[in-house]
Amino acid sequence: MPDEQTTPEHRGDAGSDEAQTADSSSEASAGRKKPSSGRSAGWWAARVMLVVLVVIVGGFFYLIEITVHPASGPDGFRVRRVASTASKHLSSSPEVISAKITEASADLGGNDVRLDVRLKDNTSPEAAANLLASTRQKTLQQVPRYSGEFVISVSWNAKGSSIDVDVSCQRDPEAIRTDVKRALTPVGEAKTFTGNIDGYQGPTIDYGEVTTPPTTLTQPSVKRSSKTFTMNGWKVTSTSNTEGQFPTTVPFEQVITTARQANATGSIDLDNGTLSVTGLVTDERKGLTPEAAAPVVHTVADCQAAGLTTLQLNDEARKEPSSDDLWLTFTCNNGTWTPHHGGNTGQDEATILNKAAEL
Repeated sequence: MPDEQTTPEHRGDAGSDEAQTADSSSEASAGRKKPSSGRSAGWWAARVMLVVLVVIVGGFFYLIEITVHPASGPDGFRVRRVASTASKHLSSSPEVISAKITEASADLGGNDVRLDVRLKDNTSPEAAANLLASTRQKTLQQVPRYSGEFVISVSWNAKGSSIDVDVSCQRDPEAIRTDVKRALTPVGEAKTFTGNIDGYQGPTIDYGEVTTPPTTLTQPSVKRSSKTFTMNGWKVTSTSNTEGQFPTTVPFEQVITTARQANATGSIDLDNGTLSVTGLVTDERKGLTPEAAAPVVHTVADCQAAGLTTLQLNDEARKEPSSDDLWLTFTCNNGTWTPHHGGNTGQDEATILNKAAEL
């Protein structure tokens, strides 16, 4: 009997069965892999969420840290960068002997950069002004976003003057240059320069003991600067206005001469149109007598010509004024002095004016 042969139809059925078997195996395999893929996706999602959570929590704590301790954040970096930049720039100048960082802090009270600089003796005011202005320009280039205090304490001797001033450098470089040059105009005549040079006030310029009023006494300076000198035992202080202009019409020498008739020592202050005289009282029990006060009032009788609005005479036995002093005050009215107060004080002021009119 002949062998059975597999016909194409049989092979086709067999192939179909094999294909079905293969498909079933593939589907089963695919079915087995799907759960694994789901677990993998979930695992990665959990990792991403964990990373995001760590970043958020870390960022939150970082914000708290730099808020409570600004030195740890951008403010601290900028403070240190400003201090370092300024120190390097100053140290590179041939006029500088030393430049030390004395403060570079960032805290809840604000940012603060301070340097202590010593210049070579006889450095000119113009050279010092240019150096400070260029230092500010350099820090602006390197750290333009810095905000806070930036003060350079600079000291040196020049032409017999001792200079030790704190210059605010957190402002326009040209303003620094102009203010320093104007403030130091009396170098060579004044003995000492102390205090601040900034956008609000200038230094105290002391001429020391003199025999005549200083020639640079009325020259313009920085706003709210003070110039002081001592002549014949009387200390005179003149303060500039907000434009840096000093009074030019008050006869200090004559006021001193008449004040010395009452006392050998005392003080005279001129500020914003107010002339204040302390030291005319020698006996606390008697207070300010018309005989002691009248000569001073008479010396500046034409208050309008003297550029005065108020005259104050201290009613206590002091050489320099105090915050709790009593004053007899006169107000300039159409070029003549009138009592400022009423009552008994006003009567005392009127008595002094009557006495002055007799001179």
